[in-house]
Amino acid sequence: MLVIAAAALLLLPSASAASPPPAGTPDAGPRAHSDGAEGGTPLDLFGTRFGPTARGDLELVMRTHAPWQPDAVDPARGRMLCVWLRSDGAPTPPGRVCAVPDTRAPSGVRLRHTTLDQTGARVAIRELPTVVRRPRPTMISATFSPGLLRLAPGRYAWQARTVTDGVEDRLPNGLAEVPLRIPGIQAGRPTTRISSLRCFGAPSRDPGLRCVDPRLRRTVLPTPDDAVVGQNSPCRTLPAEGLLSPCEFGLPAAAARATVALVGDSHASHWRAALEVAAQRRGWRGVSITRSGCTLSRARPRLETQRRRVECILWNQQLPQWLARHPEVRTVFVVGHVAAKVDVPPSADALATKITGFRAAWKGLPPSVTRIVVIRDTPIAGRGTLQCVRRERLRHSEVGRVCARPRSIVLNADPAVVAARGLRSRRVEVVDMTRYFCSPRRCFPVVGGALVYKDEEHLTDVFATTLGPYLLEALERA
Repeated sequence: MLVIAAAALLLLPSASAASPPPAGTPDAGPRAHSDGAEGGTPLDLFGTRFGPTARGDLELVMRTHAPWQPDAVDPARGRMLCVWLRSDGAPTPPGRVCAVPDTRAPSGVRLRHTTLDQTGARVAIRELPTVVRRPRPTMISATFSPGLLRLAPGRYAWQARTVTDGVEDRLPNGLAEVPLRIPGIQAGRPTTRISSLRCFGAPSRDPGLRCVDPRLRRTVLPTPDDAVVGQNSPCRTLPAEGLLSPCEFGLPAAAARATVALVGDSHASHWRAALEVAAQRRGWRGVSITRSGCTLSRARPRLETQRRRVECILWNQQLPQWLARHPEVRTVFVVGHVAAKVDVPPSADALATKITGFRAAWKGLPPSVTRIVVIRDTPIAGRGTLQCVRRERLRHSEVGRVCARPRSIVLNADPAVVAARGLRSRRVEVVDMTRYFCSPRRCFPVVGGALVYKDEEHLTDVFATTLGPYLLEALERA
């Protein structure tokens, strides 16, 4: 059965995670404010992500409003950039994970785990053997096993805090805690991580495996509340060029056998987790160039503001130029957006306009791009689906079955796929992963215990990661 034990780590007394420790304790004193952008606090927090990956590891991402140098953080002098963890009734001792300067690290930063007693006094300090990345001067990220913090499967809570110059900044502002669940299934001893199970996620819909695990029928990982604040698969920022903001994933350029690109809007970027798996296995360096609401198309987009419309058109003009300057990119992955709206000429219809727009954009890519892979857009979960998941999860129902929706409603024709297949070109091919989302009649919001959607139409990185091996198989077949 799924273990959801109440557990956590914390410096603060469990009575109030948002309140500072009592006066006289080692960490008492800093005054707090909820918006450092207005308060002018150094290391002002912009956002934090702390949660499990599909592999069961923990990923920590912390972002600040302004750039900072590694020596700006030093817990020994009270300049702290930390995540505090709180536990109720778990044997794991309370503590915090902080960034500290390290001149030997490429990023200039390492992570340190400090164990604390009930008064907040330091009991022990351990350096975490993990690489801290700095994709940009305002961001750090790291991935490590919960075992490094001695975290057993269960429910945790965390709170990000910075302290500088006697002023404390907390995220999330005004909230006492943010849920964190370390996945695990109690199956006697030892405990097995959910995400290590053979049938978790997409493999449960693999017709060759015929994979059925009863332990996953009532599992939902991540939960909808955790998923909605989740980000896409990590991506290391590259220099911006005009309106293009590329980032890289997969292998470093020096170690890669080939370089591929993923382009489009958010319906492209949520496939990055699956492509990360393919890139690691095939030795690719991936470059992600995406823009919200902007697919790779010559059709004129209908966006909320005139500025966004103009910038999308310019983005589409600048992308082929970027690819021409980077001839090492020979394969481009594109993803359409079924629900995207475009301006339709009086004598045409929306489908024909989108098809023409896609074909014109692909034709405009430089000759160095010899392979264009069109990934079919995903089904649309629709309103009410995640509410159903939340409700049925609390009832311990088989959520994927109960909350499934008719395929005929949520899976619409994809103009990008129609455009590609109609070309009959060896340069353009289609990859359709629908079988991992849907049966012949229904599409599922939970597949093999993995939550498919984090909102009405975007994939969780957990489920997308489980699609990675199957995406690679489809590419090899093509």
